Amino acid sequence: MAEVTATAAEWRWAQEALGAAEVCRDNGFYADAVSRSYYAIMHAAKAALPDNVKVDSHNGLLNQFSFYLVKEGPLEAPWPDYIRNSSAARIRADYNVGIVFTLADAQLSVDRAAAFLSRIRSLLGV
Repeated sequence: MAEVTATAAEWRWAQEALGAAEVCRDNGFYADAVSRSYYAIMHAAKAALPDNVKVDSHNGLLNQFSFYLVKEGPLEAPWPDYIRNSSAARIRADYNVGIVFTLADAQLSVDRAAAFLSRIRSLLGV
């Protein structure tokens, strides 16, 4: 088994999570699509961070991404909102059994994740 860089591993996980979100959306598992969309964004955000930056929480990821890639870096201001909004939706999807997610909710989450991955792909040049 070959070892890959942390960036490559995070990017692969981001793509797999987006694929899983699409499968969940297409098969009526809307809460799972929302959740997997967040994880696609999370892994893409981690792939984009400098190698020496470590994160140990979901909020830490948002803070580090905002600092290194928006305030000090090459990305535009709206991208941290994708992390923030997707994280909030993921928490509702994973922990609030009283919420019923719809196809529209799942589609919005998948679309946001796809847009986020597209922007990070252009940043990483992959």
